[in-house]
Amino acid sequence: MFRRLSKRSLGLLLFLGVVGSISTAFWIGSVRLVHPRLSVLPALLGLALCLALTSLNLAARWLRWHFLVRRYTRSIATRDSLAVYLATLPAIITPFFIGELVRVLILRKQSGAKAAPLVWVWLIERILDSVVLLWFLVLALDVTLGLALLPILVGIGFLLFRLLLEDRRARHVLTTCSLALTATIVAWILPALALLAILGLYSQVVPFAVGMRAFAAGTLFGGISGLPLGVSITGSTMIKELVAAGVAPDVGVLAILVHRIGTAWYAVFLGVAAFVFWRRRLANILRGGAPGHFDEIAHEYEEQIPKHVRDQLLAKKIGLIEGQLAKLAIDHPGVRPGVGLDVGCGQGWYLGALARAGHRMIGIDFSGGQLTKAAANLRQENLDPAILLRADAQVLPFADGTFDFAYSINAFHHLPSAEAQAKALREIGRVLRPGGTFVLHEINTQNPVFRLYVGYLFPLLKQIDEGIEKWILPSRLPVTAGATWQPDIAYFTFTPDFVPSAIQRALNRVERFLERSAFRRYSAHYQACLVKDNTENKEHP
Repeated sequence: MFRRLSKRSLGLLLFLGVVGSISTAFWIGSVRLVHPRLSVLPALLGLALCLALTSLNLAARWLRWHFLVRRYTRSIATRDSLAVYLATLPAIITPFFIGELVRVLILRKQSGAKAAPLVWVWLIERILDSVVLLWFLVLALDVTLGLALLPILVGIGFLLFRLLLEDRRARHVLTTCSLALTATIVAWILPALALLAILGLYSQVVPFAVGMRAFAAGTLFGGISGLPLGVSITGSTMIKELVAAGVAPDVGVLAILVHRIGTAWYAVFLGVAAFVFWRRRLANILRGGAPGHFDEIAHEYEEQIPKHVRDQLLAKKIGLIEGQLAKLAIDHPGVRPGVGLDVGCGQGWYLGALARAGHRMIGIDFSGGQLTKAAANLRQENLDPAILLRADAQVLPFADGTFDFAYSINAFHHLPSAEAQAKALREIGRVLRPGGTFVLHEINTQNPVFRLYVGYLFPLLKQIDEGIEKWILPSRLPVTAGATWQPDIAYFTFTPDFVPSAIQRALNRVERFLERSAFRRYSAHYQACLVKDNTENKEHP
């Protein structure tokens, strides 16, 4: 499929290049460049600035697309989403951007999502772009009228998302609408600012409204024309608007030439480069993705988090688990907290620490690659690697009442669904002795900034998470029959994982203060404890 599309896209790209060159030659031939040599430096500086702002524009548009698509297909990983979006950027050369619908075909194969909602996402993006650009144009012509139309703009967005979303609660719809509109407005302000900056480099300082009007009119009319990239329409409209506002014709032509190269054409060639760079990933996506994410990254998993961060979290979490076990021994004298299960043991760091503390431990993980690394790490500590088993947390291979305690460190959010998480909790409850405890350590996404980071940015920076995780909020812990969540939830860590060691040490006191303050519920991590009822299970003696 990609091969056929590539040939057609290349042909269309060559056609547009010819038409665009003729149009550009016409405009350059119609003006007289006063100082052609002096035009090079501002052009290069303007192009560099334009490329930077266009990159931010594309980032905002990808975030909007990814945010909307994930309302219908939670299974698309963040890196895969970015690859699909960038590699299909050349589709903007098709009339009315219709070629972008190829993303629907890719996502259908990757996730099995229905096509209709994904087509709606594409259509709503086009409507939002058009409405926002039209609003920019009105705002540039009459600020008062533009501000008065803002509630109408929000209303249009609200109605669109009321049709799109399955969850039609007013608050949910308004949140989605607000985020999508904000991303759209930010995305289209950036290339308008790039045009103003280029004109400024040519010593043509024009009012913001003039630059906005030229950009909005050109982009809007070019899109409405249906011509690929608005060729000869977008640029010509912008030049006419600038010249009518008093910009020197030669400066107007050069500024728009630089602007078009640094925006539309840059996006096209960035897409071509992304397609070449990610062609293997795209092939995997079309085949349904490569299984075994943690097997693939096992050899580099340890390097994903800086050592000083890993060591600090290890000490903090082991201390919290040991504190809970000590409390368990006091509250339930008949239970000896000695035999423990690590659910999703990863590379064995926590299991090894508790084994060294005297507990008899067994670790399970679904990833064979992680278990291999865990076994090597345990051997280095002179611990028995035979205590590791490959198993699914939803079907634990142990008899009822085998363990005094169990815990899971940032593993539950990797289970595929809320149902899978609930089933794993039932299994853990089954293998615990009466009065035994399960300690859950999870990422705390109650903080919206942190939720944005772990859902959108962290999966791009690191390979541990994929952006498809099923987060468990400490305020919405799954109900588990025969066991009770304890009310005292421990909230801890506020320092991001990318903070250097020296700065982290300096912030430790601040972090400890926040962990005791009213802001603790916005921490990065939390610990919750589920205690099994201290009665014998008659069904499983």
